[in-house]
Amino acid sequence: MLVCSSAWLSYMDRNLVSAAAPNGIISFELAGSLEQSEAIIQSWSGRARSAALLIQGFDYLYLFIYPSWFSLAAKLLGARLGGRWQCAGLVTGWFVLFAAPLDAVENYALILQLLQGASAAAAQLALWCALPKFALFTVSTAFLLLAVGAWIARSLGQETTSP
Repeated sequence: MLVCSSAWLSYMDRNLVSAAAPNGIISFELAGSLEQSEAIIQSWSGRARSAALLIQGFDYLYLFIYPSWFSLAAKLLGARLGGRWQCAGLVTGWFVLFAAPLDAVENYALILQLLQGASAAAAQLALWCALPKFALFTVSTAFLLLAVGAWIARSLGQETTSP
């Protein structure tokens, strides 16, 4: 579910890449100002703006998928590795769940601008929700990559030392 949803969002986001939005919807999330948001919205065709609205609507469902998946994966990997990994997995597992409400508010601010036009307040709100959301996601991703690496290393170590 996570992989399919992520792939679809990435596919739809290709419609949003423009000179004003080189990173598609992420550029819009991080615009932070009336001028930048306005430039991004104006750079998108009617079809691209419709795609942006569709992405934001779908993202309300997606924000239940990715934090849950990352949280569960962090907790399970931490438990599997034990010790400090388990504690870090629990903390990371709870930590990433805070991304969901930030993402929901960010979506609202972006939809508001897509429907009513660029807004300095909405652009700032989206930015200040996107920054911690991305930070939470980055920390969670880093933990998962390190934990998977540790799990693989431990598994390979056990295979070579087994009689």
